[in-house]
Amino acid sequence: MSNNTDVIVIGAGHNGLTCASYLARAGLGVVVLESSDTPGGCINTIDLPDGRGKMELGAYEHGGIVGSGVAADLELESRFGLSFHMRDEVTLAPCDDGSALAFYASLEQTLEGLEPIVGKADTDAYRNFAAWSAAALGLLRQTEAGPPPSLRELAAAAELTLGAESGRLLQTLFASASTMLRGQFTDERLQGPMAHWAAHSEQSPSDPGTAAGALMLAGGHGHKSARPVGGSRSTVEALVRCLESYGGQLHCSAAVEKVELSGGRAVAVQAAGQRWTANRAVVSAVDARRLFLTMMAPEDVPPSIRDEVRRIHVGQSNVSELKVDAILSSKPKISGPEGFDRSFMLSANTTTDLERAFASIRLGDLPERTPVMIAFPSSLESGWAPEGGANIWLSTFVPWTPRSGAWNEAEMERAADNMWQTAERALGCSLDATERRLTGPADWVARHGNPHANPNHVEMSLDQLLAFRPSPKLSGYRTPIENLFLTGAGTHPGGGITGVPGRNAAAVALEQLGLAPRKPFTERARSQAALLRDAGKAALALRRSS
Repeated sequence: MSNNTDVIVIGAGHNGLTCASYLARAGLGVVVLESSDTPGGCINTIDLPDGRGKMELGAYEHGGIVGSGVAADLELESRFGLSFHMRDEVTLAPCDDGSALAFYASLEQTLEGLEPIVGKADTDAYRNFAAWSAAALGLLRQTEAGPPPSLRELAAAAELTLGAESGRLLQTLFASASTMLRGQFTDERLQGPMAHWAAHSEQSPSDPGTAAGALMLAGGHGHKSARPVGGSRSTVEALVRCLESYGGQLHCSAAVEKVELSGGRAVAVQAAGQRWTANRAVVSAVDARRLFLTMMAPEDVPPSIRDEVRRIHVGQSNVSELKVDAILSSKPKISGPEGFDRSFMLSANTTTDLERAFASIRLGDLPERTPVMIAFPSSLESGWAPEGGANIWLSTFVPWTPRSGAWNEAEMERAADNMWQTAERALGCSLDATERRLTGPADWVARHGNPHANPNHVEMSLDQLLAFRPSPKLSGYRTPIENLFLTGAGTHPGGGITGVPGRNAAAVALEQLGLAPRKPFTERARSQAALLRDAGKAALALRRSS
C-alpha cells in the first residue's frame, strides 16, 4: 500500500469525513487519519454484548446536517444508506414543579400548549419572539456559506438590508442569553429551555455573546427534528461509505504525531509509525492549538501565528461534560403531552438555576440543580434495550477540574447520581437502571483529544466567533502555511452536527488548488443579489414581528 496521496485529512469526526468526501468527489486522492479505533469523534454509538442493547455515548440529534444541506449534497440518504426519524415533537422542557413545556415543529401547536402553563402574555411574547428569531437566524445562516464575515462586513450588511432593525440584530450578537430572555418573558420556566440551548456552547447564559444561541429553539419552528435510524453512528457510517465510494481511505488507530513542512509548505504527516506524503494539501480537523503547538516543529510555525494560536482559549470557565447512559428495566411514564418521550429534552428548570449551575462549576463544585439533557433512543426504534425495557441518554455540565483536584470513580458516581436524581425529579418518575455507563471528561479526551474535552474544540465565546474563529489569521479555513487548511468545530460556524465547517473547508481548499475556479463577476453578483433578496424577506419579517 502506497503512503503517497493528494490530500491527508487529520481526524475522522463528522467534519473531517465531510471535508474528505467533498475532496474525494472532486477527484483527489484522500486519506483520513484518525487516532481512535473508530471514526466519529463526538459521535459514538456502541453495541452492548449478549443482546443487552445499544448506547448512544455521544451526540444525539442530527437535524443540523439535514438543514445545512450537506446530507442531501453528499447523497447520504439517496445513495449511502442514511435515513432519519423525522419528528414533530422537537423539545420537551420538564420542570421540577411537574410542568412540562412542549415545543412542536408547529408554532401554533406550541403556543396552544404553552398558554395554560405560562399564561397569555408570555405566550403572545413567544409568538413574536419566534418570528424575530426565525428572521434573525435566517440572516445569520447566510454567513455560514463560506469564510465568515468580519464584524464590519456583518454590520454593513445588516445596515444595508435591515435598516432600523440592524441594531437589534447586532445587539443580540453581543448580549447575554439571560439578559435578552428576561427582557422578553416573565416566566423563567419558559426562559429555561432557550437559555439551556444557548448553553450548548459550554458557556453560562449570563456570558456576553450567548444570546444568538438562545434564538435556536424559538427560531426553529417549521422544521422537524432528525434522529438517524440506527443511532448517530449511522451518519458516520454513511459518510465513510461516501468517502470510500470516491476512492478515499480511512485509517483508524493512526494518531498523527507530526505535520512536516518543506519550503514553507505542508508536505507530509507522520502517524502510527508511518510517513504519509501529501502531494497537494493537508487538512486538520483537530483544533488549531494542537495542530500548531504540538504537531508541528516550533521553527516551522511563523512567530506571529504561534503567538496568536497561544491566545486561543478553552476551558477558562472550568466547564466539561458528563454522560450517563443506562438500560432501564421498564419504560417510564414521563410528564408532558403524549409522544414527547420521542423528543430531545432540556431540563434547566429556570434561567436562575442554570446561571447558578455554571457559577458552581466555575468553582469546581457540582451544581445543586444541574441542567440535564434527556432522551430515550428506545422510544424511536427497537434494539436499544431488551424487550420490555428502555434506554436513556443523559448529559450534563460538570467541572473540568473538580474542587477535589481530579476526577476519580467516586467523584464520577457522585456526579452521575446528582444528574440521575435531577432527571427523576424533572420527569416525575423513578428510573430503575439494570445497567449504567459513565463517560466523563477524561474519557472524552481519550476518544477525541479535544482540550478540556470540549466538543466545540475551542470556546465559542464572543471573541472566538465569526472572523475571530479560532483566531483572526486562521478564520478562513486556509492558514498562512501553504496548502495547510483547517476544518472542524474549532472553525466557523462552530460546533454541532452540521457538516458546514467540513463543506466550507473543502470549497476553500479546492479553490486554492485550482480545482474550483473563482466565480466570475456575474455569478458573484447573482449570488449577492440572492443574498439581499433573502435578507430583504427577513427584514420584512422582523418589521412585522416588532
